[in-house]
Amino acid sequence: MNEILTVAVQALAHDGRGVGRLGNGDAACPGALSDPAAGTVVFISGGLPGQIVRAQAVRRKPRLIEAVALDILRPAPDAVPPLCPHQRICGGCPLQIMPYARQLDWKRQLALDALTRIGRLDRAMLESVLEAVHPSPRLREFRNKMEFAFGSDRDGRLILGLRRRGSLEAIPVPGCVLLPPPACEIVDAVRDLAARSNFAPYVPRAERDERAAGQRDHGFWRFLILRRGRTAENPAPRWWALCVTSPGDRARRAAVRVLGKNLLAAFPALAAFIHEERGSRENLAAGERRVLTLDDQGRERPEAALLHLPLADRLFSLDAASFFQVNTGAAQTLARLARDMLVPRTPPGGGLLDLYCGVGAPGLVLAPSFERVLGLECDARAVALARSNAAIMGLAHCRYLADDAAALEHRAGTGSGPICRTWDTALVDPPRAGLSPRALGNLLRLAPRRLLYISCNPATLARDAVGISSQYGLKRLAIVDLFPHTPHLECLSLWQRAA
Repeated sequence: MNEILTVAVQALAHDGRGVGRLGNGDAACPGALSDPAAGTVVFISGGLPGQIVRAQAVRRKPRLIEAVALDILRPAPDAVPPLCPHQRICGGCPLQIMPYARQLDWKRQLALDALTRIGRLDRAMLESVLEAVHPSPRLREFRNKMEFAFGSDRDGRLILGLRRRGSLEAIPVPGCVLLPPPACEIVDAVRDLAARSNFAPYVPRAERDERAAGQRDHGFWRFLILRRGRTAENPAPRWWALCVTSPGDRARRAAVRVLGKNLLAAFPALAAFIHEERGSRENLAAGERRVLTLDDQGRERPEAALLHLPLADRLFSLDAASFFQVNTGAAQTLARLARDMLVPRTPPGGGLLDLYCGVGAPGLVLAPSFERVLGLECDARAVALARSNAAIMGLAHCRYLADDAAALEHRAGTGSGPICRTWDTALVDPPRAGLSPRALGNLLRLAPRRLLYISCNPATLARDAVGISSQYGLKRLAIVDLFPHTPHLECLSLWQRAA
């Protein structure tokens, strides 16, 4: 490995990596056709169509090579200047130098290809129901949530930033364009305050394996999560800071408390500081146990972790750790599309089954058009917030249960379940893994007349479409770009049960 390759990038893979072939005949791209590896597909992290890149091979498999771009020998003809000085190395925005219109076109093709190849749906039919891609209203400073990782540089200095492209290494990203400057100042302050503690940052498993064998100290500082929202009393935007660490002793917890108090005193725009601990080694920016919540006066007050975000004509309460769409402007488009797909065709007295309901969005946006709503969500804290949101909105006909979507036959069954009713419509918004086989099977047995599937992963949507299309026809397909400059996209697909 560590072989240096010169490759002409011809396409994009589903994860945003460039795709090319060795010895593809490009005069500017050496790679002799007599080479035994000629024709081998190369996936290049940091490569974009139209470029010729010098790349370092990092993994070789029987039919492909994985590589990381080192230099751009020839830029893409239509490349645009990057918005951010870190575009070349940061993993956050790999498509930033691709014109935005091309980003949207590629995302359209990505969805079509997945639904055709994996979902086995007819491409002509798909193109007849697919709408123009709905762009993000903003291309910079659009995120209401960002996750930053702690790390250290070669001199041992503490870093708080984003992941290097193709790596778990944390790199500093001053001036990141995804957040407004005040948030970047908060990140810098947290880094400086954490550095005073002299506690080491957590080293992720893959990076730890590359270091000295037998290393026992896995570190303390893990993640900082910033969220922007508003309080119930004031519509002015404010920030919530959530710090995730490894489990700590009294001294470590005291250090985090001091950090939080100093941070709140320095930034009046901060509404709260929250400390959570994570003992699992999985590299996830999520706490497993809440230790501390300080309000803007530095007082310990658990309710200060609540913030509010708008969706459609509703204002949702959520916890600083709750899932909610991170692009507020594009989320409004998503909610409008969901309402447009379902509400005009909802018969009087219909029931809405809301799976993976989270804190109630977007089901509560649709709820006034239904006689009853049942939401299922495995996160008990999110279920409590969904119930609270429904009560605040005066939607007494909405019921929320803390249960997995796979338990559908017990919660909304047609024969023996405690909620034995016919559900006209189902709304499913699963995580990237899509529907579990059991959840999909139960949903098909329940057989609602309409199914609106909101997906953040075209591949798992396409996989689930194989089963759905056995009983349903696809009526509408829409793509919303909630994540500009990245390979991620959101699909809304409306299915109707065959007669």
